[in-house]
Amino acid sequence: MILGLVWIVGSYAAGIAIIHALHRRWKRQGQPRITHYILQTRNNGHQVEWYLRSLHFFSWMKGRTIAVTIADEGSTDDTVAIAKRLSQEHHLTIYTHAVEDSEFWARQHENEQLVIVRLNQEQDLATAYKYM
Repeated sequence: MILGLVWIVGSYAAGIAIIHALHRRWKRQGQPRITHYILQTRNNGHQVEWYLRSLHFFSWMKGRTIAVTIADEGSTDDTVAIAKRLSQEHHLTIYTHAVEDSEFWARQHENEQLVIVRLNQEQDLATAYKYM
């Protein structure tokens, strides 16, 4: 009976050791992947604050690193100022570019995971969270 108990405990211990070794190997191979979000905005002060706070919260919960590019189309409200304030508050990397520059920026980072979100369109807001 004791030999059977030792056999069962030993099998579980070996299984746990194998799983931990495989997890460490997989984790070393997988580089931390940064997800870049390009937010196209125009007078979206309220949406940009909500969206950046949500991105920060979900990336923190999942342990992922994100970078955000604000492609502003000439906002007359405080959209860019709100984004800059939130970037300092939540330690987000935020780049501010004109809309024409966002396509150039996207081509420079084509080998990374890139999500383009137009804050004026609800379907973009709904589908962007599947990349989190």
